[in-house]
Amino acid sequence: MTRYIIRKYLSNNQKNGRKRAGILLGMMGIFFDLLLFTIKNIGGIISGSVAITADAYNNLADAGAHILALLAFPLGDQKPTQRFPFGLGRLEYLSGLVIAGAILIVGGRMAYSSVDKILSPGKVESSPLVILILVFSIAVKAYMYRYNKNIGERIDSAGLRSVAVDSVCDCLATATIILSIVIQESTGFCVDGWTGLMVAGCILVAGIVAAKDSLTPLLGMRMDDHTTDVIYEIIESAGGVYSVEDIAVHDYGPNRRILTMRLIASPCGKSIDKIRHAVKEKLGMEAVIEIDEILTQPNNCVQSRQE
Repeated sequence: MTRYIIRKYLSNNQKNGRKRAGILLGMMGIFFDLLLFTIKNIGGIISGSVAITADAYNNLADAGAHILALLAFPLGDQKPTQRFPFGLGRLEYLSGLVIAGAILIVGGRMAYSSVDKILSPGKVESSPLVILILVFSIAVKAYMYRYNKNIGERIDSAGLRSVAVDSVCDCLATATIILSIVIQESTGFCVDGWTGLMVAGCILVAGIVAAKDSLTPLLGMRMDDHTTDVIYEIIESAGGVYSVEDIAVHDYGPNRRILTMRLIASPCGKSIDKIRHAVKEKLGMEAVIEIDEILTQPNNCVQSRQE
């Protein structure tokens, strides 16, 4: 699926490819999570396991999260308007934050149900059908993790990365439920409540990680070392720049990042158009550059990096 999406939508800078890939993945996520909710709910009814039932409703919440991600891609891809001159790209970050909130709510509810089951334990009825449902769920979530992680990193989507993190935790949670059934069948001791509490903890950790990933670009963050190195390489290759001042990246969404900087330059070969073109080509950013010319030209046009 990952190769198909890359080949069909993301190769050769296809128009609207990012939006189409995101919509397709959102629709796939809704289908898979509703399927898992249905079969896990059946498994929870058959077994009487609070952990399986809670895990089913976690998948239902995941389906809702996919709906938010599905809406964020076309909305975030809207062109800038007079009212929103930088577009609506940050909606993708907001959708990831809402997804993280949904994950945290599900984790909290599951923790509450698990504590209640610990205080009032009851035997979980196991069967080959229940085990088969849980194993199938792990396989589906592992598949979802793979394509959401790969595509999410390729198109820089906080929402898809949040879904990928949640898929990993779903796999671990379901595996823990299977382990609890094995322990009960081997020892006769019911650990369903404790298992549910462990699953809830995993879900809460996933929610915190997803929230951090989505909140960081909204609050603003320093440039990473790779981006900084590329920018200075571009400036140095242009020639004639003595120093770089007040450099910053303003993030208005995955496809709308603006680089601003002030250059102290001599008249010996500065090329602003060349710098702008290179920044656009190598980093996909628009560059807004202010020039302060020095009146006296140094012996050599030295490009110094501001630490």
